[in-house]
Amino acid sequence: MSMRSASIVLGLLLVVGGGVAWFNLSKSQAPLEPTPAAQAQAQSFDPNRALLENERNTIEVVQRTGDGVVFVAVRSAPASRDLGFFAPFFQPQPQEGTGSGFVIDQEGHILTNYHVIEGADQITVRFHNDPKSYPARVVGRAEPLDMALIRVQAPREKLKPMRLADSDQVRVGQKAIAMGNPFGLEFTVTEGIVSAIRRNPNDGSASGKGAFVPTVIQTDAAINPGNSGGPLLNSRGEVIGINTFIYSTTGVFGGQAQSAGIGFAIPINLAKQYLADLKAGKDITAEEIIRSRPRLGITLSLLPMNQYPENIRRQNRLPETGLMIQQVERGGPAERAGLRSATRSVQLQLRSGQVIELGVNGDVLLEADGNPITNINDLRAVLLSKKPGEAVVLKVWRDGQTREVRVVPQIIR
Repeated sequence: MSMRSASIVLGLLLVVGGGVAWFNLSKSQAPLEPTPAAQAQAQSFDPNRALLENERNTIEVVQRTGDGVVFVAVRSAPASRDLGFFAPFFQPQPQEGTGSGFVIDQEGHILTNYHVIEGADQITVRFHNDPKSYPARVVGRAEPLDMALIRVQAPREKLKPMRLADSDQVRVGQKAIAMGNPFGLEFTVTEGIVSAIRRNPNDGSASGKGAFVPTVIQTDAAINPGNSGGPLLNSRGEVIGINTFIYSTTGVFGGQAQSAGIGFAIPINLAKQYLADLKAGKDITAEEIIRSRPRLGITLSLLPMNQYPENIRRQNRLPETGLMIQQVERGGPAERAGLRSATRSVQLQLRSGQVIELGVNGDVLLEADGNPITNINDLRAVLLSKKPGEAVVLKVWRDGQTREVRVVPQIIR
């Protein structure tokens, strides 16, 4: 619009019921004349000189790698319901959803989150600057890691693989670039830093999505619903993580949480560990992950100490926190380290009516590498972060006293 225009048009973007509406607000105004200083500045403006080094880096990363990010659309058949008399009058609608992913090789393999494609009967993929949708199919799934591998049927020239970084080298404070399709808005880029590398705050249940992701990369780069499955990159344009979930207390947009500057990504090194199995078409279960990972060889009580009846704790000189070791596997790392299981137990009836056995004289696990143990996920997070042959230091309660025990987890077949 010319500065000599007789009116100024203001564009106001409003969110209405999850949609987007534009309102044009116009009012008459006399033509505006630029000052001599403004005219001189406009004539000498050099866009390349105006860009900061960080801006040039972000633009270069986006231009070089952006075509490797894809828009993932899924469609699921509606759940069947017995509507009785009303059945002829209702047509159940299919469920649809969108997410993100990124190309990892010239064979058409695309990494994304499991929750993006969960339950999908039909998957299509769109590439950056290409309106055409290409069919894709699931190759391998890993629900406990919230990862999935799909393969798209598309021309080879469309496939722009992204380079995978070594996420063990990621440092807090370094630049982070998130790419994806938030709220269905295709190809969106946000930028921030790596805010933290921390234990997964969303480790879920023993077999749920993400339960076996011990550590996540936290970033303040804006991540919203639809970004799931997209890449988090470093300043070299390498993928350091898979954008997966957010923390939000600021309200909702279309019924979904909005970014509050706290987003999380699965470190890409975890994905690399399982890529061969995913490409081979495996559905990786929690049981398989447990068997393939070093462990201590112990079975812990279902109830933490703080849920034991107080009279039982007092009679058996038990602590108020921690988990009782119910069993120790013969010949395993825990037995060799001298850990003791319970040989006496009491029965406790839960409110649900279930009756469980509670050990009362075994070692009570209090901490692992200084981290308090309040449930099985606390211990799992520590063990999953260990490298092969690396020991874990356990703080245990025995006969009214605490002691430290050093154990090297091992794969137990």
